[in-house]
Amino acid sequence: MTSHKPVVLICSTPVSGHIIPMIAIAKQLVARGYQVCFVSGSGYREQIQAVGASFVPVQGYGDYYDLTSWDLDADCKSLLTFYFHQTNTTDLQKGPPGKPHLQGPACFSHDLIHIFCRSVPSQHAAIQRALALLGAPNKDKPIILMTESLNFGALPLTLGAPGFKPTAFIAIGLNPILLTSRDHSPFGSGMLPDNSPEGRKRNTAANQIQQTVAFAEAQREFLAALSAVGVPAKNLSKVPFLLDSLYSLPDRFVQMCTPSVEYPRSDAPKTLRFAGGYPGQNSSTKNNWTKPDWWDQIITNNNNNNNNSNKRKVIFVCQGTVAMDFNQLVLPSIAMLDRPSFSSDQKILLVISLGRPGMLLPQASPSLPNNCFVESYIPYDEILPHVDVFITTGGYGSFQRAMLHGTPLIMAGTTEEKPESAARAEWAGVAVNLRTGYPSAEMLLDAVKEVLGSEDGSRYKRRAVEIREEILGGGDPVDVVVGCLEELAAERAYGN
Repeated sequence: MTSHKPVVLICSTPVSGHIIPMIAIAKQLVARGYQVCFVSGSGYREQIQAVGASFVPVQGYGDYYDLTSWDLDADCKSLLTFYFHQTNTTDLQKGPPGKPHLQGPACFSHDLIHIFCRSVPSQHAAIQRALALLGAPNKDKPIILMTESLNFGALPLTLGAPGFKPTAFIAIGLNPILLTSRDHSPFGSGMLPDNSPEGRKRNTAANQIQQTVAFAEAQREFLAALSAVGVPAKNLSKVPFLLDSLYSLPDRFVQMCTPSVEYPRSDAPKTLRFAGGYPGQNSSTKNNWTKPDWWDQIITNNNNNNNNSNKRKVIFVCQGTVAMDFNQLVLPSIAMLDRPSFSSDQKILLVISLGRPGMLLPQASPSLPNNCFVESYIPYDEILPHVDVFITTGGYGSFQRAMLHGTPLIMAGTTEEKPESAARAEWAGVAVNLRTGYPSAEMLLDAVKEVLGSEDGSRYKRRAVEIREEILGGGDPVDVVVGCLEELAAERAYGN
């Protein structure tokens, strides 16, 4: 029987935090009977095909695999290689000699230029190949193009670039909303929202500076990329600010969170939808994970909920997949256990994930106390149900998985989207925001004490549980994505 469902073409940046949730969405769409084609870097071919989607690789500049903007910056790539070789470091966050890693908006602008804007021509070309392949056998079906929220590859087609066009275009929000608003400061500032008359005046001025000064070079790169793929000159003068384009140009924008963890906006576009949370975790890595020998201690401890005298507080630490300098959180967390408040306290279990399979602590690391366990990789959905506080650099995926399990956080990050994730978690009442990427053991200890609170549970835990209930009450996030697919297909069928 022929399916009348729309065909879905997904394009994602080949960086784990961007592509893994999109693969999870693709897997669910395939299971629901949708034909899915996926465009990304060739390094993700096997993972994509394993969920039942066809694959079209990006060729050229955009065909990378889990790199940082330093790796793609030709001006410092050779220095970076030399630096890593000489220092034997595994920290992808460090810059080469003379170019320390940027922080805040400067770091984000560098990422926009080297990861996202300069990938547009190669991504656009791959999308054109995919549309050509899909078009012939699907002449009577709508083809809906779906990208993640920091992928610019589909935007030229909305601005008059020549070539095959999809029926409609959906963007999936996998980071804090980047959209300019009069109700809060520019993305990257890490400042909390303020919609008072004075706050709006200040926000408007700050947003103008962001667009014309801080991100001026990124905007020029964006326009150059659009021009390179044939966007007419008359249209270039009308192109919005590049971050706003990600929201104003798609037909729908689906933010993968619940509204309680995102700033309210009185000027949000009507195309914005909230899905409630991240899609279910892709099970391929989880299924290959083997529980460590000490895992039963975590399970037994969790079963002691009704006997508080025996239950130990579980602190989980993970820096994510990019921040590999363990001086950031891992080593200070281990040092925290030696502080007088914790050294004799056997009611604490510290669990550390190094973020990637195969990772090890440096040989010079301190010896581990009996209540500290370190593994190269632990799936979030396995450990977080048992955790009392999660210490993280603040990646948006980590934030959203913690909310799904009602786990309060301590967040310490100053690069990529991390200051904004931490600010939102602080604003939502579920986290202590340390506002540094390198907290001391004392800072972590104070934050842990604040989050754990009294014996009957802290306000952070109560708020995290409230948000978890909100997420679970909203149903499957992919249902919202499917609803937008079908809605757009129906609209286009009737000429809307």
